[in-house]
Amino acid sequence: MLATLNEWFFMKEDRSSFLPRIPEDARLVFCHQHLIQEDIVLSIQKRFATRKPIKMLIWGDWGVGKTHLTYHIRWWLDENEKDYPALPVLIEIGDITKKSRFDEIVRPFLDKLGIDFLIQLVHDYRGKQQNVALGLREKGVASHIAEAFNKMLLSSPGQAPVELVNQTFEYLKGRKIPGQASVGLSPVDQSQDFIDILTSIGEMYRAVNAGKRILFIADEAAKLDAVEADEATQNHWLTANKLIFDDRNQSFGFIYTVSGKSVNNLPVAIYEDQIQNRIGQNVFGLQTLATSDVETYLKNLFNEFIDWDSVEKAVAEGKIPSDKYDRNAYPFSIEAKDRFVDFFNRAQEDAKPRNISERIDDLAFLALKTNQRYIGLEFLDQENM
Repeated sequence: MLATLNEWFFMKEDRSSFLPRIPEDARLVFCHQHLIQEDIVLSIQKRFATRKPIKMLIWGDWGVGKTHLTYHIRWWLDENEKDYPALPVLIEIGDITKKSRFDEIVRPFLDKLGIDFLIQLVHDYRGKQQNVALGLREKGVASHIAEAFNKMLLSSPGQAPVELVNQTFEYLKGRKIPGQASVGLSPVDQSQDFIDILTSIGEMYRAVNAGKRILFIADEAAKLDAVEADEATQNHWLTANKLIFDDRNQSFGFIYTVSGKSVNNLPVAIYEDQIQNRIGQNVFGLQTLATSDVETYLKNLFNEFIDWDSVEKAVAEGKIPSDKYDRNAYPFSIEAKDRFVDFFNRAQEDAKPRNISERIDDLAFLALKTNQRYIGLEFLDQENM
C-alpha cells in the first residue's frame, strides 16, 4: 500500500493534500493579501465607522479564491466582534433557472438560521417592542410579512413548533401554505416581499442585540446568468438587488460573490448601472496570480502545511537527498520549482490558487508512486509543464 502525501512529504498531522480546506482554513490568507487585508477590511471598517451595514460585491474567475475569502470575512468578523459586531450568515446560491425568483436566496438563508432561531428572535423582539407586527410595520415592512413573523409567537422557544408556525416558516420562504388567505397571509412573490423578510430579521436582530447587524453572504451569484433569458424574472432580481444596495437599507448587510473574468462579464441582474451606482467603490476583483504572487502563495502554503522540523530531520537522516533539498523550494527541487512558477507565468489564465494546489497534488503523487521524496523536473515533464 502506498504511503499518503501527508507521510511522504512530512506534512502537518491535519493535512492530507496541498489544497486549502474550507471552512477550516478560514483564518489563513494565502494570497491577495493587500486586497483582503487593506481594501476589503478597510471597507468593512469604514462601513462601521459611518454606522452603515456592510455591502459589497466580490468577483473573480472560478478557483481564484472567492469562497475562501467569504469564510475569511466571516472569521475576521467573529474575531473582531467586540469592535465590529455582526452575525455573518453564509450560503452558496443553488440552481437558478430563468424563472427563479429571489426566494431562491431567501430560502437558504432562512434554513441556515433555522426556525428555532426565528422563534427565539421574535420572542426577544417582543421584549423590546410590545407589538411585533406594529414594530415591523413602523420599519416599512408590509403588513402580511409583519403578521407572519408575529405568528412565530405561537410557539415557545426551546419547544417543538406548532403546525401553524411550521407553515408560517415555509410561507416566509416563498411557499404557499394551506389556507394562508384565511389567516391573513397574502402571497409572497414580489421582490419587495422578500426584501421585507430580510429587513424584518435584520431589524429584530438589531433591536435585541444592541445594534449588531445581520450580514447575509451569498456565494456564486454567477448563476444569475440564467434569469437573463426571461425579462420579467430579470427585472424581479434587478429590483431586489437595487433594494439591497440602496442606502435606505440600513437593516442588514449583504455580500455577493460572482464568478467572472471581468466586471463586464457579470450578470446584469447583479451589476446593472443603477446597482453599480449603489454599490459604489465596494466592488472587489480577485485576479489570477502574477509571478510574484505565485511565489507568495507557495511560500504561505508550504509554511502552513509542512512540518519543517520533520523535513530537516529527514534530510539529516538521508531520506531526502541533501543535494536536492532547499528550504525555499521544498517539496520541489530548486529547478522544478522555478519551472513550476514559470509555467503559471506563461499560462497566466491558469494561475489560480485552486489550480496551483491541484497541480502540486498531482506532481506530489507522481513522486510518491516512484518513491522520490521531492518533486523533480521529470514529473513536470510528465504533466507537460
